Amino acid sequence: MKKKLFAICVVSIVLIAVLVPSCAPTEDQMGMEDAIDVVVEDILPNIPEIQEGDPYWCLKLDSALPEGTVIEEDSGDTLRITLDEEKFFFYLDLAPGAYYEHDVKYILVDRNGNHEEYDARWWPLIGGEVPEELVSEVPDERDMIATNVEIEAHEPEQMLFDFPVLRLVGCEGFIVVQGLVQGEKLYDYAVDDHNNRYNFFTEYAAEHTSDCSQVVGLAQSNALNVFDTIDDMVDDGLNPITISIIAHGSVDSVSLGNQTVKVDQFCNKIAAHPYTNFNLIITSCHSGSFIDDLSTLDNVYVVATACRADETAYRDVDVWHWLFGGDDYIDYNPEDTGAEWTSSLLEAMSEIVQNEAKFEAITSLAEGYGVPETSVLIWMGSLGALGDNPSFDLLQDLDLCHRATFEHPQIYASWYLIE
Repeated sequence: MKKKLFAICVVSIVLIAVLVPSCAPTEDQMGMEDAIDVVVEDILPNIPEIQEGDPYWCLKLDSALPEGTVIEEDSGDTLRITLDEEKFFFYLDLAPGAYYEHDVKYILVDRNGNHEEYDARWWPLIGGEVPEELVSEVPDERDMIATNVEIEAHEPEQMLFDFPVLRLVGCEGFIVVQGLVQGEKLYDYAVDDHNNRYNFFTEYAAEHTSDCSQVVGLAQSNALNVFDTIDDMVDDGLNPITISIIAHGSVDSVSLGNQTVKVDQFCNKIAAHPYTNFNLIITSCHSGSFIDDLSTLDNVYVVATACRADETAYRDVDVWHWLFGGDDYIDYNPEDTGAEWTSSLLEAMSEIVQNEAKFEAITSLAEGYGVPETSVLIWMGSLGALGDNPSFDLLQDLDLCHRATFEHPQIYASWYLIE
């Protein structure tokens, strides 16, 4: 009886061994750590930008995405992927700390170690939602699988301004636009940037002796009201009108309240008011592309942009530290917040406005060129923000990302180029 029972036990053990899969990992059962190894060891070293030493960081989702998941770019329909099996998703940002649009990659790894790479320009929409860990303004260490840079920035807060009486005359309009909506990448920094610009122009406009200037702030979905606001200000006789924008963007366009607005729309609106003059300050990726179109209009005096047409714009950066060699960059004005270029521009303009002799020089230049003081102030402030204005003793480049050669702010002044 004991022999028979022993035989039954042996047969049972054999059957269990045959019918129950082994718990030991196999190639078909790759887990997250195995997938990370594939990305770090087999994919990232072959990315040209990484080979050239450009900054990057690569983020992961906590778990694999199920079969049937739809992945697409949040801002458009140029890329759409439907998973045919369960896969791990990784997000490679090739311009960390930058606004959008800029180069990124979606990386997929299946349970067998096979992988795919997709070129994209925006953060992903996965299953109809944007994963919070992929758009966090400061990624959590547990979500980061690889990077070659550490970025430090000032805690969000507003910059404050206190100007003396400027003895300005005339009624001017200022429209401050914040195009990001909550949940978009770098939203908090954009809000800071909007508040900083609003505070600056509110204080600046308050010193107009006629007390008739207006400052209007537009944010998120209300950002699309910029064109109606222009009409209203023209009807109120405000001249010039200065439009200042912080937004994600592409060549010849910005995203306002999740809606793409083309430069042509701004050109058409401005051209419809030929007797009102305009200044534009644009902080968005590829914002330099706006100059080509806007500079064709006779009533556009100044266009100042955060970067060239082929570049991205960056949020506030206090320390840029390379993890594997290279010179660190330390911000000369670490108290600035918002976007790196805008905050530098505001600080340079603020220094001019608060100095009586410097602002008198602005007034003299404005009279000489026959343009408003505000237009000349933006022009001189743009040069001063980059330390390129010796006549105003502004010799220190406040734009850390410009010093690091990631962005090259542009300035168009109609009277200067005509000369």
